[in-house]
Amino acid sequence: MITIRDVMNKDVVAVGPEWTVEETIGFLTQHHIGGAPVVNAEGQLVGMISELALIDVVFDHALKDKPILKYMNVELQVVRPDESLARAAQLFALYSFRRLPIVENGKLVGIISRRDLMNYSLRTNHALEDPLAGLMPSLAAAANCEPAAAIS
Repeated sequence: MITIRDVMNKDVVAVGPEWTVEETIGFLTQHHIGGAPVVNAEGQLVGMISELALIDVVFDHALKDKPILKYMNVELQVVRPDESLARAAQLFALYSFRRLPIVENGKLVGIISRRDLMNYSLRTNHALEDPLAGLMPSLAAAANCEPAAAIS
């Protein structure tokens, strides 16, 4: 079984919840990324932040000094490094997020993006099982059946 550990980026960069909007935008720009995990001083994942969440700064410059704690997403989907790569594919298929934090023993240990998953599949010529078929086996079985004959 190919695991998330086989594909994840272990050199994940993160921001702190007390960082300001301005500091965070500068960090995202410097690292050429559209979002990042937010971790506390103990290395625990407490949220995710994205450029989209910070876009209001273009309308109100006073927001630049506000902490990102007010803008980060705290309703997170996370995976463990020992889970199958198909699990990450399921989550990317079901949700619109671009990156998935990887947590082990309560701490952020990596990240995987949709792009990482696609590049891995193309580079290795390894196709994963359709993630929705795994969630709804009856639909997958129906899709593999011969079409019914037309009624005249």
